[in-house]
Amino acid sequence: MSFKGTTPAAADSRWRTEPPTQPGTYWFRREPSSREIMVDVRVTDGVLTVWWPNIDQPVTKFKASWRGPIPPSTGPGNR
Repeated sequence: MSFKGTTPAAADSRWRTEPPTQPGTYWFRREPSSREIMVDVRVTDGVLTVWWPNIDQPVTKFKASWRGPIPPSTGPGNR
C-alpha cells in the first residue's frame, strides 16, 4: 500500500473522545494526564471491543481519549 500526501499517522494524530468506528490498533488513555497504552480494537459479535481487563468490553463503554488507528509498520523490523 502506498500513501501520498498526508499519511494516516499524520491524519489521525489528534486525540479524540469519540470511540473508534473501525477495527485496528489505537493509542488509548483514560485522562489527558494518564499514561497512553496501545490497544487492539476488534469486532466481537458485531460490536467493536477492547480486551479490558480480562474480557471484551465495547469501546462505547469507555470515557477515554483515542488516537488512531495506527498504521502497520513497514520498517526494517517488520519482516
